[in-house]
Amino acid sequence: MSSAPPISGLPPRTWTRDTNREFFISTEPKLLSVKAVNAAFDRDFVYWAKKPLPEQVLWQMLHGSLSFGVYRWTQPIESVNDSTTPSSENTEQIGLARMVTDGCSFAYLSDTYVLPEYQGNGLGKWLVTCVAEVFAKENMPYLRRIMLITDDERMQEFYKKMFGVKVVGHEERKDMGKDLVFMCARPNAQPS
Repeated sequence: MSSAPPISGLPPRTWTRDTNREFFISTEPKLLSVKAVNAAFDRDFVYWAKKPLPEQVLWQMLHGSLSFGVYRWTQPIESVNDSTTPSSENTEQIGLARMVTDGCSFAYLSDTYVLPEYQGNGLGKWLVTCVAEVFAKENMPYLRRIMLITDDERMQEFYKKMFGVKVVGHEERKDMGKDLVFMCARPNAQPS
């Protein structure tokens, strides 16, 4: 499988934290691991996926969207510096947020997770903060709609705060044993 730029045409970005350099977030497509995402999709906490996908299908999903990967350095953190280039040999993908987007007017947040063994480090909140930064009005002045689906009542307030979304519908999914909430925001489509 070849490497492709994000469909949105936005240049890849990477975020690090001064407090804990063991983890970083990046939209660099070359870092995405189909095997790691499929392994997560095969776990119960990713209830919406149910099972892994054919690798070519998952590759298209990840590269046809603006995918934010959460990564952990696998080499000693003391040896990581500003000139260290992340690669599949020295990092492990431990999370994901996928924005299905045209890069200017529409965005749908999907497949957002951090592996349970890495939860509690603030990585999920940081991940969504990075997504919100990219899709903020100053960066996406023509964004007409941002959407997401969640089953977590706690997260509704969080997503409302981060993206300005509100509940616009409900769906009972007996196949998942979940009640899903559709959330949407319609930001001003004209730059100020």
